[in-house]
Amino acid sequence: MPERRMGAEGADAPNPRTLLEKLATSPDLRPFRRLLGPLEAHDREHNGDLLRTLRVYLACGGNVSRTADRLYLHRNSIPYRLERIRSVVGLDLNDDRVRLALQLGILAMEKGEDRDEAEHP
Repeated sequence: MPERRMGAEGADAPNPRTLLEKLATSPDLRPFRRLLGPLEAHDREHNGDLLRTLRVYLACGGNVSRTADRLYLHRNSIPYRLERIRSVVGLDLNDDRVRLALQLGILAMEKGEDRDEAEHP
């Protein structure tokens, strides 16, 4: 049973982290995971770091300055990288549904990496 927390009106509400943990292993996330395929291929071919940039950018809520700080880059480098990411994946990062889809893909990818490491130490 999912962990629950008290809502604003005192009613039990599901814990978002618990819900995401369960969702992360769902086969329903495979299409979202595939959205990241072109970015992974690009990073492999060019020894790039665009997927990491996307992960951090989304984790920072789309804040370019915080993203730059966490990646130890100049702030002006981030919009350039975001444009490269947009051109590689062919999606508009300004669209909130696109960002959600990419976040779900990252969630699935990270959980897949956890499973791979557990299965193949």
